[in-house]
Amino acid sequence: MKADKPRITAQLAGRPLHPLFRPFVVGYFLATGACDLVYSQAGTFMQYSSPEFASITEWLLAAGLVMAAATAATALMDFLGDARFRALPGVGMYAFSTLLVVALELQNLYIRWAYGAAAIIPMGLTLSIAAAAVLLATPTQGWADLYRGADPAKG
Repeated sequence: MKADKPRITAQLAGRPLHPLFRPFVVGYFLATGACDLVYSQAGTFMQYSSPEFASITEWLLAAGLVMAAATAATALMDFLGDARFRALPGVGMYAFSTLLVVALELQNLYIRWAYGAAAIIPMGLTLSIAAAAVLLATPTQGWADLYRGADPAKG
């Protein structure tokens, strides 16, 4: 029922921003993990002769973190804008898992900046896989349903 759904605060042209930004975050972080897997399976010669490939993951992580900040800002606007968002089941788990992924990826980016390509195996790959596991294990279907049927203009 639309009347029971919270009013969406963060919107652009009548469309909620949170579900627009979130797929970019997931995509950038999963792409980082995929690049790490490819890099880890490359031969030793390829790993050391091609450090530019490793820098791709730094850009993916940075872009993912920028989009995560935008996503968090829009989610916070919605969360603070209507008490019904705060009453939703699973809001704490969703927020905690998002913070965990951001913390993992911040650490991942830090070690890559500090140690370069040498950080990918094993620590960078481990952090990427852990972040991907948290992203994929976090139930987001309820949130998608909420935004899909919500009317941003009505409270």
